[in-house]
Amino acid sequence: MAAITKSSVKIRSRWIRTRTIIYCVVVIIVCFGMIRGSIFTNRDFLSDPSEKYGLLSSIPIKSINNNDEKANSNRAGAVVVSNNINTNNNKKKAVSSSSSSKELEIEQPKQLDFPKSNKDHFHNPATVDNREDIYIYHHTLRSSAGKEGAVVLDMLMGHAFAYQQGAIYGGSCGEGNDVGRDPENSLIKAIGLQDFIQFACPRDLESVARKKTVPENSYKQDGTRIFNPEYMDKMKSVIRYPVKQDSSKTNIIVVHISRGKKITPCRKALHQGYEPYLPNKHYQLLINKYTKPDQENKVILYSQSEHSFETFDEFREKGYELHIDEPIDDVWRAVMTSDVFIMSRSSFSFVPAMAVSGSTSTTVVYTPYWLQPIRGWEIVRKDIQAQSDVDFQRLKLTCPKKTNLMGRRKTFDGDIE
Repeated sequence: MAAITKSSVKIRSRWIRTRTIIYCVVVIIVCFGMIRGSIFTNRDFLSDPSEKYGLLSSIPIKSINNNDEKANSNRAGAVVVSNNINTNNNKKKAVSSSSSSKELEIEQPKQLDFPKSNKDHFHNPATVDNREDIYIYHHTLRSSAGKEGAVVLDMLMGHAFAYQQGAIYGGSCGEGNDVGRDPENSLIKAIGLQDFIQFACPRDLESVARKKTVPENSYKQDGTRIFNPEYMDKMKSVIRYPVKQDSSKTNIIVVHISRGKKITPCRKALHQGYEPYLPNKHYQLLINKYTKPDQENKVILYSQSEHSFETFDEFREKGYELHIDEPIDDVWRAVMTSDVFIMSRSSFSFVPAMAVSGSTSTTVVYTPYWLQPIRGWEIVRKDIQAQSDVDFQRLKLTCPKKTNLMGRRKTFDGDIE
């Protein structure tokens, strides 16, 4: 094995020292380059704090040399232009947002705070000895397709009951409150009563006042007679009626024809003493009666096609405007702007007719049935009812004779809205 000389050790140690120095120099150069690059490429480092927040600086930034100064000057100018553009855009957006918000304020009246709205407009504590505030709630009817009008009518009865008891209406309480109640809520908005009747439970109101949930028989024992003149006057004062077209030129007749599986001449039993079904001829007789020969008459019919015993061809041939199977809130909105409203025998017709009772320019035509009329409605004459009954019996003879497995004839009875 060769011997390691003293000179070879010195050469090796010198090489290690030289390599270490070179490595350190390289590291220093690389670090310096990274620091310099970050300094002169970062706008925030070169910019004044006022520029960082979109403000203009009046103090110029000096660079290390002339070339850097020129580059930084161009960069600063770009920042200033960008800030000016952003500022102008923000101003335009602010003006646009402000103008649009003003339009919304004009088009949509401010919503009242429920149920304080009832305390302010439908509260008569003088009717009771105890002046303590009491909020009245009731249970919501079980809703199914075709019974939305009955649900809203039930809420209005609870509302009227609370007013007459000197209490404050708190709401209609059901499972999940207003969850899945979009159809009913759309109807309530269509007649402008969303500030006064809502789906709510006692737990929804943070108040130390008494809260009471009343049973159905408490507020429904008098039926629609609960809507006395005093209550109706109160309702007229809060409903915002839409502006109608010039009534001197066009007579708008809106007709609601109730149809469905349970609304048929083939029912075996009466519903609370009345036949729910009114034949097409009944509506045609009323249209003829309320047509004005000296004006243009616009007849608008609303109904549903499913399980309709009669077709609507005869109305279509006369040039009437038919709306079949359309959104239910469209019906109520049309009633609010009508000159004549011809009702069907249903809760769905009753509620919008009740709402327009405060409008002296709308004539409500009521055919007697299980819901008592509001004062001021026009009752269909008995001779027209007699003609309608004759046609009803004719239709009844055409009912299909279906039998069940026991050999008995099927009936079409069921609950009516």
